[in-house]
Amino acid sequence: MARLKHIQQRLDNWAIWTTRGASGGLGYATRSVLASEVWSRGSYNHVPIPVFDEEAAETDQAVRALKLSKSHLFVTLECIYLKDLGVKATARRMHRAESTIKAQLEQADHAIAAWLDARADERERKRVQATVSARRTDAL
Repeated sequence: MARLKHIQQRLDNWAIWTTRGASGGLGYATRSVLASEVWSRGSYNHVPIPVFDEEAAETDQAVRALKLSKSHLFVTLECIYLKDLGVKATARRMHRAESTIKAQLEQADHAIAAWLDARADERERKRVQATVSARRTDAL
């Protein structure tokens, strides 16, 4: 199993969004007290990197869904993406081998992708159901 590039990109966006506090959007504070100075990937040459709020919020939901069912994956993502510890420091903190952390990142990517796919399927099902209901109403 390998890391999923599109999920890694979503997680990078999510990490920037989370550490910025989502700039006050979607109910979050304007600044993250815990991470404001800790994480430097949020800018390049002191210019803020743009963040896609809706995608980051959806990714946040997917990551938080791991917290209950696969908490070790949640902790791994938190250490790598929010605390910016890297694989070695995360392995030390979690008392695991570096290869285990890499495997957990792969597992997290696939779990998030599955969560996102299920959510997209549910949205599509509701859309089709609404279309069918509208057609029935028009037919009456």
